[in-house]
This record gives sequence, structure tokens and C-alpha cells, in this order.
Amino acid sequence: MRVTGTGHASMRIDTAAGSILCDPWVNPAYFASWFPFPDNSQLDWEALGDVDYLYVSHLHRDHFDAAHLKRYVSKDATVLLPEFPTSEMEDELRALGFTKFLKAPNEQVVELDGGLKIMIQALTSPTDGPIGDS
Repeated sequence: MRVTGTGHASMRIDTAAGSILCDPWVNPAYFASWFPFPDNSQLDWEALGDVDYLYVSHLHRDHFDAAHLKRYVSKDATVLLPEFPTSEMEDELRALGFTKFLKAPNEQVVELDGGLKIMIQALTSPTDGPIGDS
């Protein structure tokens, strides 16, 4: 397994069974008052976004970068969705062109194609962040 940090809470996880891009954020958010530091805009996002799976933890704009997701992340990727009580996250991602979704039951191990095992701990809603998250 190889984990590549790509700034803020974002990372790409590569395994023999598949790759996962988590929370990619590049574009300034909240009227440009928030921005990734150090600057990660020069990373090879075309390559980093060519993944089997996408995971977005919640809809805060420092985790859900709509413009970046639309431009750089493969629409062939299966989105790993936390078990939220609303469809807001899925609706936002569908609007960006994503069509494949796997809804993971909260705190249960799910085996993906190729034997990769994941577990997602869902937050209360897609707009809540983890404790201490901005």
C-alpha cells in the first residue's frame, strides 16, 4: 500500500486491489479566505484523479472542491458514500457527473472488488465535519 498526501485532508491510497482519492481540495474556498497550504495546484492532478474510488468525507468546501472534482477526477470512479440520513452528498456528486456509488453502512467492513476492505464512519450529516474540523 502507498499513501500519498496531496494537501490538507486529501490523500491518494494505492493498493494492489485499487486506488482511492480522498477529499481532494485545490481551489480557494469561502471567498478565497481558505486555501491549501502549501500550494498543491502544481501536483499532477490528471494522474492523481485517475482512480478506482473517490471518497469525500463531507461537504465543507475544504473537503468537497466541486470544480476540482468535476475537472480532474475520473467519472468512472466509484464514489464511496458514507451512510448519511440525506441524499445531499450523492445529489451534489451526481450533478458533477459521477454515476457509480457504493453506500457503505456505518462502521461496517465492506469488501470492494479485488479484496480491498474499507470501513467508513459516517458523520451526522454531509455538512458536518469531524470534531475539530473547520
